[in-house]
Amino acid sequence: MQVFIGYGYNERDKWVEEYVFPLAVAFGCDVIHGKAVYGGALPEEIMKAIRKSDAMIGFTTRREEIAPGRFRTHDWVVEELMTAQIHARIPWVEVREEGVDSPGGMLEAAGTQRIDYRQEERAICLVRIAQALKRFRDLTSVTMVRLGPSSAAEQIGPLLDDASFVCTCQTLRGAVELEPQRIPVRPIKGALFVQLQGIASGELVRIKISVGGRTWRSSYESVDTVDIQVKE
Repeated sequence: MQVFIGYGYNERDKWVEEYVFPLAVAFGCDVIHGKAVYGGALPEEIMKAIRKSDAMIGFTTRREEIAPGRFRTHDWVVEELMTAQIHARIPWVEVREEGVDSPGGMLEAAGTQRIDYRQEERAICLVRIAQALKRFRDLTSVTMVRLGPSSAAEQIGPLLDDASFVCTCQTLRGAVELEPQRIPVRPIKGALFVQLQGIASGELVRIKISVGGRTWRSSYESVDTVDIQVKE
């Protein structure tokens, strides 16, 4: 998993490199940042790096005081978060230091969970960042589950290249049914597998396949099952 980390490239924010980078690596992440190319406007190279990333953490720490106890943050970090939200559409979290004004606008309206940071309570912030990294990993993890029974898979297999072929997955998260998402079906070693992403432990999925006027559906099942049974 590639995680873009946006932060202030100054001595005060050196702790991000010293503690957050190794923490992300410990979670199996490749850390990406724009320290080598940052400047006034956000370079296209940085935007491309964010779009290629799987998730982002943006540190809106203190840059300059605008009133007693109120601070502006780094403009380029706000722009990086905007890129993650609007252009890359990847999961992201803002780590906002105490006293920093909200970036407002679309970032505030997005309602994404924010981590609060106080310099005196850095350990608490690091714990919450670790929890965010775990959540990112769950959201980006890919699970391959076989379709069954074999009789249904044998009927579906020859239709994979049909222009009308559509496979969707609907997730049951507790009592909440999420919107169905289109997913790929892979023929692997004589069987068919659906490729699922971001399914957390305890969640159930329902598969629907439509092609040429025919439809196969499953009930809600765990991804830990041997195979997901679909019926026409």
